[in-house]
Amino acid sequence: MLIHWDHGISVEVCEMKYRKWKAAYITVLPNKPIQKDTTIRFLFSRLYQFLRKEKIQILLEKVYGLASLRTGISAIRAHSIRAHYKTADIPFTYIGSNPCIGGKIAGVQIIGVVQSDKSINVDTIFFDSQPIGRVLETRSFRGIYLSGISGLRRGDKSLEQSPAKQTEYIIEQCRDIFRRFGLTAQNIVRTWIYFPRILHWYKQFNKIRAKYFQEFGLISRDKHYLPASTGIQGRGRPDEEIFIDLIGFSPKKKRIGSVSNMRSKRQNEARKYGATFSRGVEIKIDQASLLHISGTASINPKGETIYLHDEQGQITETLINIGALLETKEVHLRDMVLTTAYCKNKKVYETFRDITKYLGLDGIPFVPVYADVCRNDLLFEIDGIAVKQRN
Repeated sequence: MLIHWDHGISVEVCEMKYRKWKAAYITVLPNKPIQKDTTIRFLFSRLYQFLRKEKIQILLEKVYGLASLRTGISAIRAHSIRAHYKTADIPFTYIGSNPCIGGKIAGVQIIGVVQSDKSINVDTIFFDSQPIGRVLETRSFRGIYLSGISGLRRGDKSLEQSPAKQTEYIIEQCRDIFRRFGLTAQNIVRTWIYFPRILHWYKQFNKIRAKYFQEFGLISRDKHYLPASTGIQGRGRPDEEIFIDLIGFSPKKKRIGSVSNMRSKRQNEARKYGATFSRGVEIKIDQASLLHISGTASINPKGETIYLHDEQGQITETLINIGALLETKEVHLRDMVLTTAYCKNKKVYETFRDITKYLGLDGIPFVPVYADVCRNDLLFEIDGIAVKQRN
């Protein structure tokens, strides 16, 4: 469902129906650059008014905007949240990214749940007195949604804040939070990992992640899947080398929910070249499938970048790769309900815009931002979530 608001703002809403509840995927996109704070106030106020009217509880919220305006935009959001929910303790992630269309803000993405009866419950998760996530309880499963988990340690300034130490601290936080709710690292299904300086130390990060995944049993003969993941440039707070969003899933009965990896016909597993994540993860609940698609780029089965210095080639190859992955589940690109397009520069964005329009894919709710991908020779990447309703 596409809704048009004032000030050139569009809202794409997709509801996923389960037996006794519904999930909601919402993308708010400006169709022209937002330059005024009054427009940002309108965006957030109208968004939360809409969510309250439709009884949609926020599970995960991402705001993409200029890094230099984090404080101001976050304050506007907090004021709107407080006005509509009587509390500011609903966490979100601010991803410092330059909007491809210009202006101050590129878009907002929300994963939510329609709270229609008492069979589901949503609570806020706190860590060190800060709201850092939401927990969803249904009769079928427990879901954990962590937002903007930072590697920075507050308080003692003598603590080492190197990229490696920040990564270790994030892992410790997530482990402790999961334990609190009876989950382990093996319940991780999706991560988004943001690095201001991704080209400087992404290889080091992969080594640290692989070490912990090995310790946690995520890499073993008995492990049936690795999480879907995106590693991308995104700016956080000053001195923050890494921050993440994460989703955990734990079915209460095996016959109700299951998790499995998606296999690509065009790309080998990322683990083949040192990155411990899967191409995608399918979560089956009741009569529906949720497909988490990892960050995907112009990489061949050998793990090599192809179509060097060729914007059109890399974008087309990326779209084909994602389309082929979705096809394994009889799903189309047009079934993507949340998706982000990461463009190296303006020429890449303009080429992407032209290609999607030519292919009839411009109806997909892409949030387009400028960002470095994990390799300097990669010009473009897409990630997202698709849905499949089974009869």
